[in-house]
Amino acid sequence: MSETKTNNTKKGKPKMFLLFLFVTTFIWFISKFSREFTSNLEAEIHYINAPLGVIVSEKNYDIVTFDFTTSGFYFLYYKINKPIITIDLPKYIKAGTSSFIISNSELKRTITSRLKNDIIVNNVSIEKMEVFLDKLKTKKVKVSLFENIKFKNGFNSIGQYKISPDSIAISGPTQYLDTLTEIKTELLELTNVNENITAIVNLNKSNDASISYSQETVKLDIFVKEFTQKSLLVPVLVNNLPSDLSIRLVPENVTIRFDVAMEDYNEITAIDFLLMCDFDKKNDQEDFMIPHLIKQPESIINLEIQENKINYLIFK
Repeated sequence: MSETKTNNTKKGKPKMFLLFLFVTTFIWFISKFSREFTSNLEAEIHYINAPLGVIVSEKNYDIVTFDFTTSGFYFLYYKINKPIITIDLPKYIKAGTSSFIISNSELKRTITSRLKNDIIVNNVSIEKMEVFLDKLKTKKVKVSLFENIKFKNGFNSIGQYKISPDSIAISGPTQYLDTLTEIKTELLELTNVNENITAIVNLNKSNDASISYSQETVKLDIFVKEFTQKSLLVPVLVNNLPSDLSIRLVPENVTIRFDVAMEDYNEITAIDFLLMCDFDKKNDQEDFMIPHLIKQPESIINLEIQENKINYLIFK
């Protein structure tokens, strides 16, 4: 029995020691942090409640430093949690002004009001804070697709990719919007595409945080069909030919090759094309002209003209 008591006494000593250590540390902590401390502190400046059509310029202050004196508890709190000083814009903005000034003393009062009670603020780093304002401008800009789309062999898209809407309204500072002519989407990567695509694509809004957008996404439609190659013999016509001249073209007909959707293969004929040479642009030294395609169906792709020079003979 005596051995059990001895063991219990030995086990109890460490517990008593830890309790004593905890109480002593707690008393020291209370004593230490109940005193006042003075130190330098950095705070973020946020501008809030901007009136309609007004934005704060990027060149304004976003950080202010100052000395603060407070008890150790608040001292520790603000050393861990950086304070935010808010500037309520309607309080200072006057109609027709592009800037306003907050004096050092007013800024000091604002900082003090944003902190907890019993904190003394001194030595504010900004002697005179001028806040610059910009007017917001709104304009419509084109939306363009940023893509890396690869089709399955034998497949391709019909016509242009359709983006809805094809333009959006953006708002921001005049100096940014004056140079902005289009908004790209985020990169869309697709591989082995062999069927129609309908997708919602995000706009790339990384240009500037001060720009706002009427919408953040657009709808994309890509119409895909299976294609095959076709060749046709198309007659060559000449314009700007003097009325007193008669010429013979060599060759008179030119082979063209193109890819066409399989379902439209039989619908495309030579009369759907217009191949023209301009007599005013002829090469007089070698007696040839360059054929140019004036008309072609919108549904075909990868068109090639097999003869790039048309010789001619003149008959007077």
